[in-house]
Formats: sequence, structure tokens, C-alpha cells
Amino acid sequence: MSTTTSPPGRTLAPGGEVRLPTPPGIVRRFWTRHPHLADGLVAAIYVVPMVLTLVLNLLDDDPAPLPDALLNAGIMLLLAVALFFRRRMPRLVLALTWIGLLTFADYGEVHLIAQLLALYAVAVYSDVRSAWTGFSASVLLAGLAAWLTDNPDEVPWIPVAVQVAIMLLAATLVGVNMGNSKRYVSSLLDLAAQLTRERDQQAQLSRISERARIAGEMHDVVAHSLSVMVALADGAHAIAPKDVERSRAAMLDVAATGRRSMSEMRRLLGVLEVDTDPAPRAPQPGIDQLADLVESFRSTGLPVVLERSGRVPSNAGVQLTIFRLIQESLTNVLRYADTPTRVVVRLQSSPGAAQVTISDNGRHVAVASERGFGRGLIGMQERVAIYGGTFEAAPGLRDGWRVHATLNFEDEQ
Repeated sequence: MSTTTSPPGRTLAPGGEVRLPTPPGIVRRFWTRHPHLADGLVAAIYVVPMVLTLVLNLLDDDPAPLPDALLNAGIMLLLAVALFFRRRMPRLVLALTWIGLLTFADYGEVHLIAQLLALYAVAVYSDVRSAWTGFSASVLLAGLAAWLTDNPDEVPWIPVAVQVAIMLLAATLVGVNMGNSKRYVSSLLDLAAQLTRERDQQAQLSRISERARIAGEMHDVVAHSLSVMVALADGAHAIAPKDVERSRAAMLDVAATGRRSMSEMRRLLGVLEVDTDPAPRAPQPGIDQLADLVESFRSTGLPVVLERSGRVPSNAGVQLTIFRLIQESLTNVLRYADTPTRVVVRLQSSPGAAQVTISDNGRHVAVASERGFGRGLIGMQERVAIYGGTFEAAPGLRDGWRVHATLNFEDEQ
């Protein structure tokens, strides 16, 4: 019996699925949607007790001097405004709260609220190093303020400094913990967004690659079929007055070639989901279809000879590549070679390798780049490159044109 364990902090549902944490509740979503209201509430946490302290001091029988009260009121307003912007400038706000420590003897306990809130903000909205640096500076200033108090006999500065340090430490630890969680979640969201972008980019690249592959297939199919159909139609027109039956047979071959090309085009377009009612797709052509391919060119009057030796590769991709190489090469011979008397297609196969040679002895009437021949050459080069082979297309040693390709592959058993 096997058991399924879940990572720490996660639970598994009865069906084995990871149970994610519950989403934020209505209260948390409210404060997230209204950040300025939350900032105002935080500032009020400091302002309200400070105002009460000032008022009670003024109503006391022995109130503090008026200049001191006005000074602390000004400090209160400054820190209240600063706390409102603690998210954007947490370190500056912390530095401003140190001003409140200068009045430690009279109102330091209330100003300490602003100090705690500022330290928490630095830990959450800035970074951990700044939080601990700010904590150290705050502890030193608080100890100094306690030591410089006006009534050291009534307020022993060491216990007070220790108490303040403990409160500052608590605020810093809570802030660091919350800040690390916040930054961790933010990094996870950034990573998820990056992975989503990479997934979309990879899908787009895959679509582009597939469309390029289909464009090459379409070029091979259309170029071959149209060349054969044009040659057959010209031949049928030439012999129509002399031999009606041969002309009719040639036109039937034109129709058959057109139907085959239409079937292949439907299959290729079906990959792009153009056809909403896809029909059963025929398998990709391979070496078994070479004889029919050569015969279709012979029917146009092209003297093609097929020579094969060795074991047929069982790899379907290799067979398709060999078929397309021969198809494109014979199409080019039909289009560009002037009255060739011999066209040889030679296929030599061995375990893990294959050599394809197509040569003719006709005179080529145009340079490849001048007649659109370059697209076919590029397509053949790309097909051969997939299998780490070599490709050569150049004039023959004596006459005509010669295409030679080698393919290296791992043959399937």
C-alpha cells in the first residue's frame, strides 16, 4: 500500500489534490482596496493618544511649559504626516521619528508608538538589513534619551531603556516576518508571471515553427503537383489532334494529380485547424510511395530511373525527408531542365545513414535564384540539417544538375 505525503504547510484533499490556502477574507480585501484609509488609521493610532496626552497635560494643575507643549504638538503633526507616507518612504519616516525621542521625559512614551510603527514599516516595505540597522539606531537613541532625562531619580534610565529596546525588538521581528512573507509571495507571483510569459512565448514559437514546417510541405506539394499538371496538360494539348485517347488519359492523370494534391493540402491545413470538420488524414508519404512518385513524373515524359540499395529506414521522419528531397528535385528538373534524356534517382541506405542523389543531363535554362528555385533549395537544406546531414546542389561534372544529400539518424528497430 502506498501513501501520499504532502509538503509542509500543505494538506491534501481526499482525491489527492493539493489544498491551497484560503483566499483573503472580506476584511483583508477591504483594506487592500483602500490603502489610504489604512494609512490614515495607522496615523490615527499615534495621533489620538498624543492629542489626549497634550490635552490632559494642559488641564493638569502643574502643566508643562507652553513652549514644550507647542514643540510636541509640532512633532506630532510632523510624525502623523510622515506615518501616512510610510509605505513609500519608510526609512525617511523612521529617521523623522527619532526626533520624538528627544522629548523622552515628557512625551517619549507616546512618541514611541510612531517609532514602533516606523520600524515595522521599514521591515515590511524596505528590506531586512535596513530594519535591523534602524532597530540598532533606535535602541541607541532611546537609551541616550533615557539617560539624558531631566529627572533621573524618578525615572531610572536603564530599566526604561531595556523596556523600550524590547518593544522595538518585538516590532522589528514582527515586521521582518511579515516583510519576508510579503516579499516571498511577491517573488512567487513574479515567477508565476515569468513562467506564464515563457509558456506563451514557447507556444508562439511552436506555432511559428509548425507553420514554417507546413509552409515547406505546402511548397513541396504545390510545386510538384502544379508542375506535373502543367506538363501533362501541355502534352495532352499537343497530342489531342493526333491521338484523342492518349490525350484523354493525360487529362485523367491531371485530374488524379490534382485530387492527390488537394488531399494533401487538406491534411496540412487540418493541422492548422482550418477545417472545422476534419476528415481522416492520410499518413505521410515515405519510401514506399517513391515508385508512384517516379511514375507520375514519367507520365509527363521525364525519363526517370529509380535505383535503390540497402535496407529501407524504418524512421518515418527520415522516409518523409527522402521523399520530399526526391519530389522537390524532380520538380526542379521538370521545370528547369531542357530536354533531359536521363534522370537518375539513387537511394543508398545503411543502418543509421542514407544517401540520396538526383542527377540529370539536361541543360538548365535559368539560374535557380532567377526562377524561384531558391526556396526549394532552402527547404531541402533545412530538412537535411534536422538529421545532421550534408546537402549539395550544383551543376553536374559534365552537364545537367546534381543534388546530393546525406542523412544521419538512429534507425528504429
